[in-house]
Amino acid sequence: MNKNWRYSVLGAGALMLLVFGSTMYLLTKRQDAMLRQQEYDQASAVFDVIIIARTWNSRFGGVYVEKKPGLVSSPYLAHPDIRTAAGKAYTLKTPATMTREMSEISHARDGVSFRITSRKPFNPDNAPDPWEDESLTAFERGEKERTTVATRGGKRVFRLMKPLHIDATCLPCHAVQGYKLGEVRGGISVDLPFDEHWELLRKNALYMAGLALLLTALFAGTLYAVIWTLLEKLSRQNALLSDLNHTKDRFLGMAAHDLRNPLAVIYGIAKVLKEDSAGKPHAGLADIVVASAQRMLGLITDLLDVSKINAGRLDLKIADVCVPAFVAEAVHAQTFLAEPKGIAVAADIAPGVGNAAFDPDRMRQVLDNLISNALKFSNPGTRVTVGARRDGPELRLWVQDEGIGISDEDLPKLFGEFSKTRSAPTAGEPSHGLGLAITKRLVELHGGRIEVASLPGKGTCFTVILPQ
Repeated sequence: MNKNWRYSVLGAGALMLLVFGSTMYLLTKRQDAMLRQQEYDQASAVFDVIIIARTWNSRFGGVYVEKKPGLVSSPYLAHPDIRTAAGKAYTLKTPATMTREMSEISHARDGVSFRITSRKPFNPDNAPDPWEDESLTAFERGEKERTTVATRGGKRVFRLMKPLHIDATCLPCHAVQGYKLGEVRGGISVDLPFDEHWELLRKNALYMAGLALLLTALFAGTLYAVIWTLLEKLSRQNALLSDLNHTKDRFLGMAAHDLRNPLAVIYGIAKVLKEDSAGKPHAGLADIVVASAQRMLGLITDLLDVSKINAGRLDLKIADVCVPAFVAEAVHAQTFLAEPKGIAVAADIAPGVGNAAFDPDRMRQVLDNLISNALKFSNPGTRVTVGARRDGPELRLWVQDEGIGISDEDLPKLFGEFSKTRSAPTAGEPSHGLGLAITKRLVELHGGRIEVASLPGKGTCFTVILPQ
């Protein structure tokens, strides 16, 4: 019992760990999705700013800026520089150059970098890395954007890349590369720092896992304490009930034992009076006294048996018994009780039954109870069969009648102490509800079991199964 409830607590704890763990995992995944969405929105905003700046630059065919000391002209343009009449020098900044220089400023300031990349770059530094090259292939298949979390320079970054399509402002510079209007010329990739968010997700996952374990431990601990308290209380109550039950059994045993001797005397005297009063007017009163004393002696004997069984003081005396002779003797003894009701009692012993090991006195009590019950609930002109046969390693003894039967509702309560069914004995015979309870306990003391099958109006069959 203790082991079973501990396993139940462990099972409940494992189930709650699964529930809490799944919940925390889903919350962690949700937070990860929210952070990635936040990074995506920021990267998309950067991309949009770059597109606006590039569109403005390309609309004017590039922008000239004053060439101050240290400023290097683009080596990929045929004529990048111009000089004014006043002698000032200016150099051309194309959309690609402007994008690269904006990225350098952004990366130095916020760690955000971006760049234009293409499979046909003027500047070899704008050649795509493997992920960008894979993304360009996807754009050519019609995809609109690609995202990933990658490690670059030992740090995690969130990467977003979207395609650049050739429009009218691009053709003056890129028509020589063979591009046509609307084609994918390349793409802009945006890299945002993700280390801080990654660390936040890692710590949050550990926190969620710890919280799930803590909640599970609290749940299992509380459940364990509650069940332990209830079991302790139940154990004390069971001990008290057991003591009261033993007290009750001792009281019944003492009362039955003390009543048995005087009742036996009354019964003996009543039988003498019955014989002496034969033919006299008060002979009927003597019959009543004898019958009543006999019923009381039977009840007291049953109470003593119940008391002994419950107290564990009923010792079996196992012997090697000849089963055919044993059954025949039981049938012969009951024949005298069956004759007044016009009921036939017969034996049905299978060949080869032979001997069996059991307590003959107690098993005789079992058969007598079953046959007596069969006679009580059978009508005149019917038959009661007492049988025996071997079934592998088991001995089967059965009593079958053709009586009024037992309803399905009454079958579960047949073997309860002082339990009675709604079926009434056919001749009004008395029944105190202990016979079948004692029968079942006696069979179980032999390590056996008793089975019952019944059809209302057709009869009942009790089968005693004893291991051999």
